Amino acid sequence: MKNIGLTGSIGSGKTLVCSVFEHLGIPIFNADIQAKETYNDKLFLKEIAEEFGKNVVVDNVLDKKTLADIVFNNKDRLIKLNSMVHPKVLDRFFLWRKNHSAPYVILESAILFEIGWEDKFENIICINSPKEVSIQRAMSRDNVSREVIEERMNNQISIEEKVEKSDFVVYHDNKTMLIPQILEIHKRIIESE
Repeated sequence: MKNIGLTGSIGSGKTLVCSVFEHLGIPIFNADIQAKETYNDKLFLKEIAEEFGKNVVVDNVLDKKTLADIVFNNKDRLIKLNSMVHPKVLDRFFLWRKNHSAPYVILESAILFEIGWEDKFENIICINSPKEVSIQRAMSRDNVSREVIEERMNNQISIEEKVEKSDFVVYHDNKTMLIPQILEIHKRIIESE
């Protein structure tokens, strides 16, 4: 069973593309959801409070806004948080994949390259969406300002660099049909076994 990574910028349409792969019988591991679940571990929350300040954890619950304000305004703090969270997420992925028997599984992560996971996958799929389209999607989905989305995008490598580093690209520009692209990638991954 192959490990496939799927990435793209904020608002690129990763969730939609993953839902098509799921309809093809491919299990999807959402790294963002799994990262959030790590904050349910009280021991881990204690480590977070020690590193980022006691006001980040209130009554054993993470104050997401306070933590986001710290890390999205300071690249070094973001790197530190990632170094604490992402090894736990990767461990969860390798445990999770043992419960599946599909030809391949997909790990979805917006920051796959930023955290150095590219060597964990046989192939990487990148969702390429025009910046303005991605910004509008993310603003609508998250109900936040353009500035917040652009700030988050600035903490990621450019979509051009992600495309260059990927094995497959899905163009999600509201013009190009998605399903034929995904079916072709699915076929190529299976045939390359």
